[in-house]
Amino acid sequence: MFVKNIDVVGFRGIRGLARPLELSEFTVLVGRNNVGKTAILEALYLLTAPYLTISPPPYGSSPYSFISRIHGSSASLVYGYYGEAVIYYKLAVGARLHDRIVKSVEIRLTTEGVKGVALGGSDVGYERYREFVEALGAGFEQRLPALFIPNDSRAYDMLLGFAMKDPVLRWAEKEGYNTRVVAELVSKVVYDKFTEVLLRGNELSVRKEGPKGPMYIGLRSLGEGVKRIILIYYAVEYLNPKLILWDDVEVAAHPSLLEAILEWLASSSRQVMISTHSIDVLHILSIVRPKDCKVVVLRKTPDDVVEWRTLSLDEVEEMLDKGVDLRKIVDELEL
Repeated sequence: MFVKNIDVVGFRGIRGLARPLELSEFTVLVGRNNVGKTAILEALYLLTAPYLTISPPPYGSSPYSFISRIHGSSASLVYGYYGEAVIYYKLAVGARLHDRIVKSVEIRLTTEGVKGVALGGSDVGYERYREFVEALGAGFEQRLPALFIPNDSRAYDMLLGFAMKDPVLRWAEKEGYNTRVVAELVSKVVYDKFTEVLLRGNELSVRKEGPKGPMYIGLRSLGEGVKRIILIYYAVEYLNPKLILWDDVEVAAHPSLLEAILEWLASSSRQVMISTHSIDVLHILSIVRPKDCKVVVLRKTPDDVVEWRTLSLDEVEEMLDKGVDLRKIVDELEL
């Protein structure tokens, strides 16, 4: 567990949370469109590096700039495009920073950018924040505080460019991740006999074994789901973030691939938060049963305050057994 809870005021489409959102080791966000699932993931991603001068991989820009670009402008990150947004984080384990233990972070945003960052209630600059991240056993190049995987095609182009960088390719071959990604994920869900990922010419490809010898198929020519999971696997395993944030985890994934993805995430030692609109994800989670997994149901009031309720996997499984679609009864749940 890395982040214990988060509170959001005036960020994106969220005027506020009814109360701080409690996270588990494996948190699943469920709710109607535009309820704030993506905004919560993005708010957590800002914890990685809230300064515009820090551009952690794999996207080559600061988290603030990356999220702003997805939504068209920095002003879109502040509720109503005016005023200030404030995000509060409480960590599960504190970091020793000089003479005190820091377990809370506050980030303040305006329509122009990041206004300020506070650790344990005291405003800090870039150097002190770097010390804080290092004290957490994290960094800005590897072992990131958090990695955000958006449902955005441009982000996957960036992930492809990242996976083709020489240090990443050499790491994958030396540590065997170029074959592990195929064995652990790809081979479970495709008919083709793939064996490894490698650079072929100037293109990242997979090796396919055939009766007349191997063939090499470029990642861009693979099905979207397989391509995406290879790129995500490389980014996650190389960057080794403390917290994985994956928006719309089901996109382009067949249920068999979803099962492989959720088993992989569940076996990880990292904290995981995903969002989903898929009933398949809920069914598979009731089978895979990640450790300390909670499903958080979100609902928004007319004045854009997000209410939430946590359900255990046992409660979700009971609903599924009764034929109740959790996605469709959000308004009837007592939150």
